[in-house]
Amino acid sequence: MASTSAQAQASLPVTFGQPFKAGDWLHTSQGLVAQVGGAAIPLQTDEISSHRDGSARFAVLSAQLSNVQPGEARIINIFPGAKANSTPSVPATPDWNLELEAQVYDANGNVTATLVAQPQSQLVTQIASTTGRRLAGAVATEYTVALPFKNKATGTAHPHLSARLHTRLTDGGQRIRTDVVMENTRTWTASPGNITYSFAVKRNGSTIYTQPKFTHYHHARWHKVLWTGALAEPKARVRHNMPYFMASKAVWNYDLSIQIPASVLANDYSRLIKARADQAALGPMGNVMVEPYFPMTGGRDDLGPYPRWTVNYLLSQDSSALEVMLANADAAAAVNTHYRDEATGYPLDLDRYPNVSITPDWSSPVLPTVVNGTTIWTPDVAHQSSFAYVPYLVTGDNFYLDEMMFWAAWNAATPNPGYRGAGLGLAKDNQVRGQAWAMRALGETYRALPDNHPRKSYFDNRLKVNLDWYAKEYPLNPNAATLYPLNALPKPDQQEVTGPWQNDYFGIVMAQLAENNEPNAYTTLAWISKFNVGRFNAEAQGFCTAYAAGYYFLTRNSNNNPYTSWRDFFQANFPGETCSPGMVIAGYPAWSGGYAASARAALASAFNGGIAEAGSTYEKWRGMTPAMDADMSNNPTWAIVPRP
Repeated sequence: MASTSAQAQASLPVTFGQPFKAGDWLHTSQGLVAQVGGAAIPLQTDEISSHRDGSARFAVLSAQLSNVQPGEARIINIFPGAKANSTPSVPATPDWNLELEAQVYDANGNVTATLVAQPQSQLVTQIASTTGRRLAGAVATEYTVALPFKNKATGTAHPHLSARLHTRLTDGGQRIRTDVVMENTRTWTASPGNITYSFAVKRNGSTIYTQPKFTHYHHARWHKVLWTGALAEPKARVRHNMPYFMASKAVWNYDLSIQIPASVLANDYSRLIKARADQAALGPMGNVMVEPYFPMTGGRDDLGPYPRWTVNYLLSQDSSALEVMLANADAAAAVNTHYRDEATGYPLDLDRYPNVSITPDWSSPVLPTVVNGTTIWTPDVAHQSSFAYVPYLVTGDNFYLDEMMFWAAWNAATPNPGYRGAGLGLAKDNQVRGQAWAMRALGETYRALPDNHPRKSYFDNRLKVNLDWYAKEYPLNPNAATLYPLNALPKPDQQEVTGPWQNDYFGIVMAQLAENNEPNAYTTLAWISKFNVGRFNAEAQGFCTAYAAGYYFLTRNSNNNPYTSWRDFFQANFPGETCSPGMVIAGYPAWSGGYAASARAALASAFNGGIAEAGSTYEKWRGMTPAMDADMSNNPTWAIVPRP
């Protein structure tokens, strides 16, 4: 932890996320102890998610430091220890007193209503009843206060605009951190659409934040963190022990030896500042650096296991890289993929509505028709990023946890119910890369959700059902050897074609799920590795390694019979070619963003997921693509390496 203040801070509470290696913290019988310089400091643990073996996988930690000098850095060491209670210390009636006000405009620029939300009384009630409480301890206590906006003149609730305030009290309530989340996300209320408004937050009648007029897209959200109270905002930056962070297997094992050049970080930050200026008219609905047209082809910063900006942060933990990562995570909240079910208060789920679809022609019941719904966004699953997972792991902020649920829920509800198994929510009908990213979102959401979260079992079931389907369709299918003799996943719309790079994406995700002991993940990973690893080792059987990172390959002949040998497979796609030293490597071998790079990531991930042969294959392929290494510091998106 490092102070970012120019002033001494007598009290410095810090809250952050922390992943744990399986077996390191047996949280049901042990507590956690924090020390600075050998002296114990207050520490509380909340929002614990468990590994499959029952040990802690992740927790939101809150530590209390004292007398921190300007710019001072302190190392917080964390150990398992005796269980201890951390009792919340908050006033019954905090000096919060916020009022939210929105001036709503029609298409002609006329104010049609003034909407207000006054959450103070609800917070007081929740403190008394301990309802809606997320963090609870002596360092930090947080409540989620959710309420609609009401017409100031008539008292009528607005049908769509609502607020969720994640309200964290520290220092006995003398500091209050409010993450003000504005939502236009209701699923079943009639006539959803864009809402144009200006916005202000007042405290005790004085304005403390304003947002000029902008158009809030339908099924989208945005947020703003505000600090109030007698004490000033605590100023600190938390940097994780990144080798341990990686070793926890919460994230892929990226190459920590890569140094991201200062020029790369500075350029990204300049792009962020420019994007904010260019998109000022969009307000919180701006896309920042996220591609708004998801189907856009070509190399992009947001596509990969994680976006490039997220890997930049993991490898550098630079403060500007953190700002870039969080800004893009916030931008993704503006995509019209956020459907909150009014009946449950959680994102749309397929247990309640097994035949629902975001596409009206496929849905039963049909979602209300969107009016005035033009946005800058065209989302899809096949080109979807992991926007919020690492931001949640780093910050522990509930806003990003909700984001993960929204995206995973949208992925499940988008396809035709007839092809996704209705309420099963199978990912199989997507492009192979879309299947990979949908499974990534499910895995991330399940792992991040606390054990006691009401939606934990729902996403656990969705994940298990999908992994069970893949195991039965491929490795456990008695006809698999005939249908898929080389263990390559076909394009759903062209069963005679496979994309090796998309198979690599799928293998990368399956490997992460296998690393985290998800049921059936290793079984499917081992099966697909016959293709993902095998095509790099089949030169003696007639498949030239230099062509292994190709684009699309035919898997069947003109009679629709599948190729059963590597030699026949290779000759069908590269007639007359023979393997020879010095062959040109396919897949952009000098570029860190090409298919040769994603193949490296797939091989390293497969090894980490338990495929022993993939380790030596990774080293072989890396030796064949040495020019790529120099470019990895510019773009480390695929810089996943074998674990020690």
